Amino acid sequence: MKWTFFAGLSAGAAIGMLIAPKSGVELRDDIQEFAKENLNREKLESLAEEGRQRIQPLVDEAREKIEPIMSQARDTVQSAVDSAKEHASRMGNNLLDVINEWSHERLIAIDGIGPVLASKIIQGRPYKSEDDLIEAKTLPPSAIESLRKAA
Repeated sequence: MKWTFFAGLSAGAAIGMLIAPKSGVELRDDIQEFAKENLNREKLESLAEEGRQRIQPLVDEAREKIEPIMSQARDTVQSAVDSAKEHASRMGNNLLDVINEWSHERLIAIDGIGPVLASKIIQGRPYKSEDDLIEAKTLPPSAIESLRKAA
């Protein structure tokens, strides 16, 4: 019985060697290459995961430290934007701003205001109210209306 077992084993090995697509050396090389690739891939994945685990607390700590600064920066920028909008809404939107603050060149750019009227406006400054401008009688009503349209 022992001999039949060994005979069958030998016959199977001989048949396997005859029909095998690659030689034993090539097959061993392929198995080794496959193992190296997979082991390297697993090592890289393991190292990457370990790196993520070590870095995440640092990222979280940085976010905690940066968030108050970013929040303060957002508030500062928003405050500056609000202030600029408020200033812009006050500038040039009323007649007193136009007649008391605009330059000679800017006044001349208004349709109906020439160099002479612009000089008269500047000489009469400061005007405390629209009534001051009207009572000064230095400008015709059409010029005052042009100033209102520019405001």
